[in-house]
Amino acid sequence: MIARLTALLPDAERGRFRRYLALVVAGTLLRAATCVTLVPIIRELFGDRPADAWPWVGVLTLVTAAGWFVDLRAARNGIAIGRVLMETMHERLVDRLAAVSIGWLDADRTNLAQRTLAGVGQSLYSGMTNLVLPILTATLTPYAIGLLLLAVSWPVGLVALACAPLLQLAHRASDRLVRAADREAAAAGAEVDLRVVEFARLQPVLRAFGRAEAEGSALGEAVDAQHRSGVRLLGRSIPGQVLFAIASQLALLLLGATAVARWSAGDLSVPETIAIFVVIVRYLEPFTELADLAGATEAMASTMDRTALLLDAPVPPVAATPTRLDAAPGRAPSVELRDVTFAPGGTPVLDGASLTIPAGSVTAVVGPSGAGKTTILSLVARFVDPDGGAVLLDGVDVRDLDPASHLGALAVVFQDVYLFEGTLRENVVRGNPDATDDAIEAAAAIARVDEIVARLPDGWDTRVGEGGTTLSGGERQRISIARAVLKDAPLLLLDEATSAIDAENEVAVLDALAAAGADGSADGDGTTARRTVVIVAHRERTVAHADHVVFVEAGRVVESGTPQELLDAGGRFAGWWRDREAGTTWRLAPTP
Repeated sequence: MIARLTALLPDAERGRFRRYLALVVAGTLLRAATCVTLVPIIRELFGDRPADAWPWVGVLTLVTAAGWFVDLRAARNGIAIGRVLMETMHERLVDRLAAVSIGWLDADRTNLAQRTLAGVGQSLYSGMTNLVLPILTATLTPYAIGLLLLAVSWPVGLVALACAPLLQLAHRASDRLVRAADREAAAAGAEVDLRVVEFARLQPVLRAFGRAEAEGSALGEAVDAQHRSGVRLLGRSIPGQVLFAIASQLALLLLGATAVARWSAGDLSVPETIAIFVVIVRYLEPFTELADLAGATEAMASTMDRTALLLDAPVPPVAATPTRLDAAPGRAPSVELRDVTFAPGGTPVLDGASLTIPAGSVTAVVGPSGAGKTTILSLVARFVDPDGGAVLLDGVDVRDLDPASHLGALAVVFQDVYLFEGTLRENVVRGNPDATDDAIEAAAAIARVDEIVARLPDGWDTRVGEGGTTLSGGERQRISIARAVLKDAPLLLLDEATSAIDAENEVAVLDALAAAGADGSADGDGTTARRTVVIVAHRERTVAHADHVVFVEAGRVVESGTPQELLDAGGRFAGWWRDREAGTTWRLAPTP
């Protein structure tokens, strides 16, 4: 644990941590000395001249005072180091998460990051200030007592030094017997927490289908699994306790027998032998303390493991001499995929996909579900890197681009929109915190957010709730589009960004986006293309606004061109288009 904790420390604090360890070692020796000093005190007190015990009492007093002083210095150093850990760890983790590959943040790792960030600072501070000192002291004290006992009776000291590692091995074996079961129980508890939240959120759906009871649900299964893991934990803890109890009794027997043997040989007096038995009891106490700290130690180790996992999360590599992408307005980039393959976990999503998206175009990426459309946007945004081939912006591989200029050149609107807790205005201006009021109003008009503002009693100051829960799905999407438009990036990626918007507003938003992309304003006062727009779409009215279409199927680009060219070709896109046109004429009719 100490090595892992040291690895988490900032470099500037490692010198202080070494001094802290030196103080802990010194304090442990002093504590052991107070224990072993009892032997000469009791020997003199029950000898022929009891007054000779006073000098040893003075030694005990001095050693005890020195131990208090050293422990105080060590505690202050531990508090200072713990405070640094608490103050820096959140910042380090957030910085790492901000740079980590988006593809790495799956649902499980996102949950892990959430749990870690929620309590890592306080947990590390508490561990540094309340755990490290007692754990180190309890670990080192038996060795220190054995070392000092060499001066009293070297055979007893040697036995004490020999038994210390054996007792610690027994303690570790006992701990390992329950550690796996303990982790399983903790994981089962975390799963129950997740399922409780899920069960509560899905109550409308569950009740609609008559499945509102916990029995037989995912929550019920999680509770059953937690119960089974708890039983296993109890079953494994008993053998561990028995193993350590046997080891402790054997150590006590060996130490006691050695002390009695030295008394029989005349090397120890009766008072000295009795005093050594008192020391033996103190010798065994630290192992009980370690057992009492096992739960907190395991929790601390788990926190450090999660923290180290996040700190070591993969970050996209940066080229030795990265190229800066010109992200100025009016500088619409071209996009190209060259023979791209992408197979996360060995499952192919894209298989030799190649396409070219002209600069300044509005390109619709269409195809059946699971074809790889969203993955194409993720590759262009470099949320993930391809396993093979290359993704290029303006002819430059995105892996060779300066990350800041690459991200500055694009804006992304996802199908599943998450709004930040705050006001409607605060969510929109996240796209450009320095935007003027006129620019905010223009972006709102393009995304039809101005209608939402006019309808809500508090207007721009309306609080949207966590995740935007006070708004409808379509309203959240329009706010997200306004946020992206306000950024005024030359590359705009839309992943089913209008799927929840009603038909009338969708047409208006797409018309406004096309106009703004062509001339940079909502009122059409110019003709220069300033933005390349890539839209993943499933509806024909979305594709109708595109001047370029890419049809993706089974991880490959099977067709590309203008909508009219592909309709005239009569291929896969033409069939897709006909199916959607036919779908708009479907009507429910009574059965004859």
